[in-house]
Amino acid sequence: MGITKRQKFDTFMVWLVCAGLAAALAWTGVSCMSRTPDQPRPVTAVEAGRLAQIRATGADMGTTAMRLELPESMGAVGLDGYVDWTSPMVHATTRLDGEPTGLIQAVPGLIAGHPATDVDAMTEPPADGWTVRRMQQSQSADADPGQAAVDILLSAVLALGSSAPVDASFLTQTGVWLKEATVDGETVDVIRAPLLLQPGTDDTENAESPEAVFWVDRDSQLRRLQADPAGNGLATIDLLLDQPEVPRLEPVAVLGGPAVEPRDLSAEEAERIADLRSTTSGRAARIDLRLPVGDDEILTARGWVDWRSAVAYLAVDAPGDNEDGLLFALGSGAAEIALPVDGMPPAEPPTEGWTAQRWGERVESGGSGDFDTLVYQLLAMGSLEINTAEEADEAGTWLRDDDVDGTPVDVVELTAPGENETEAGAAPFRYWVDQDESLVHRVQLRTNGFGMGQATLTIEDPPMLSVPYDIVAALAG
Repeated sequence: MGITKRQKFDTFMVWLVCAGLAAALAWTGVSCMSRTPDQPRPVTAVEAGRLAQIRATGADMGTTAMRLELPESMGAVGLDGYVDWTSPMVHATTRLDGEPTGLIQAVPGLIAGHPATDVDAMTEPPADGWTVRRMQQSQSADADPGQAAVDILLSAVLALGSSAPVDASFLTQTGVWLKEATVDGETVDVIRAPLLLQPGTDDTENAESPEAVFWVDRDSQLRRLQADPAGNGLATIDLLLDQPEVPRLEPVAVLGGPAVEPRDLSAEEAERIADLRSTTSGRAARIDLRLPVGDDEILTARGWVDWRSAVAYLAVDAPGDNEDGLLFALGSGAAEIALPVDGMPPAEPPTEGWTAQRWGERVESGGSGDFDTLVYQLLAMGSLEINTAEEADEAGTWLRDDDVDGTPVDVVELTAPGENETEAGAAPFRYWVDQDESLVHRVQLRTNGFGMGQATLTIEDPPMLSVPYDIVAALAG
């Protein structure tokens, strides 16, 4: 049986955390953890066995309440929420000095944030307004210490939900029993052990593996995890097992949205998707596009795509000063002009001042990226290419049901040539296809490291899109 994507993540992410903790953060946990009132001793085989089971036990616990507290030296910063190791994900409110400051959702490698502070937002997270950033794995000179500490701890707790077996004999050799204690009325063993809970693949990894304090009850359930990610004292994650279990929480759209259940297309779905391009080619649509392009940076764009003339016209609101402007995209290339934008692009675009490049030139110049990829794919949705149901069936995978503004859709992915080995649910594009007719209402793109971007399409006729002559001349031939 091959190594799964999740198992690869477990090894990669935890060792990334370990390297950041040990090398970049000058790990001080050993000295902090060894000063306990009880006499430390090696763990017994029974204690090591309980500790070795906490991953598997966590994977079976469903959605579990949690609380994270940074040490006092780092300020009154904390999180209150839930961890679901089956996803895996964390959903929590952030707080400072006891007051809520927003929402976060964390999945391996990424954290999405939202400024909502009302109580209802915790159980019904907003659909829009999220930003996303990569988890920090070390504290660089310009990093926020509290943010980096939270990221490292969340990386660690997410990785603990793996069902991969742990070698109890390794923990017998490396674990140190510190004391017996009580958490929420349950007796626990407090054990210092490598955060990874298992050896690395070489001596260098073993030498760099940081340590954490695990509070494990007699049913092999993790009740508390402590670590020192910044050399400022122990930060603590409490797992509140006595609180009622909540319904499974779903990641927001920028993190991929609800879980998928991939299956082959039905015959009816294959027929509908086969007709998608030909049906789309005779229509036009309004575009509302949101694309994460950097840490806590979202590019938005609004405008139109007219598949009848193979042109898209967008007002692009990009992060940073003086980065906004208009864009025309054609089958041969794209042209842009820098100017302030507010909402939809003007019906009469400027006639001069455009910079035009063919698509290949944009790639070679370094100006191309996820935005170009998504816009080009929107144009391609209206090509006159004829697809058969057999081709759609071979390339397509049904992922889940959903809706766009109340319209039921099938969320599907279509693999391109060369993507046949892509794991189901991990293709670059997802298409939200109307369940009653061959129309696409949304296209999602898996970005280069920042979650999912999307363009929502509303079928309507735009104003007459007149492409300036300078653009046509520059991109002709």
